[in-house]
Amino acid sequence: MNYNVVPAFPSSIIQVYVEEDTSELLGNGDDTVTPQRRRILEKYPESKKILLNAFTSVAEKVIGYKKRDYEITTSWITYMNRGEQSLVHNHKNSFWSCVYYFQDEYPEGTGGISFVNPNIDKMDFYYSDDDINGPNNINSMSCLLTPSPNLLLIFPSYLEHQVLHHNNDNPRCSLAFNIIPLGTYGLLHY
Repeated sequence: MNYNVVPAFPSSIIQVYVEEDTSELLGNGDDTVTPQRRRILEKYPESKKILLNAFTSVAEKVIGYKKRDYEITTSWITYMNRGEQSLVHNHKNSFWSCVYYFQDEYPEGTGGISFVNPNIDKMDFYYSDDDINGPNNINSMSCLLTPSPNLLLIFPSYLEHQVLHHNNDNPRCSLAFNIIPLGTYGLLHY
């Protein structure tokens, strides 16, 4: 059989390994998620610049957007202790979202991040894991990624995701942030 799969309208998760020094983010146990701390990157301007530059480079070279300026709107550090997890959520009122793993190590048992297939809500029928020979990017209901040092995940803000159970005695830390384009964009129809 001769066939071709057209990956129409993918919801891509882009993985980038940050090579620059963001060690200023380490050891900040006081940066819990509170309304006052939703702009945590304001305290770390060098790391903010590095991460925004990484996104801008991906936007142009990988996604294919024309050169423009972006802004990090909100940013916070998420801490997970043994047995904790997050609920499924997405990031409203944003364009792209990112998670950055800045710890020196993420040992076995560290809670991974699971992204939910956004097409599930559009299907009237779907298969469970028992109905498929093996998961792939066409039939999967979710995508699980494991944290690793200096890994930056870039994904559309509409993608629902959650941190799975953290089963390690060392706290799991990550930095989450949201991005919007600056200036005029899109089409105006009158």
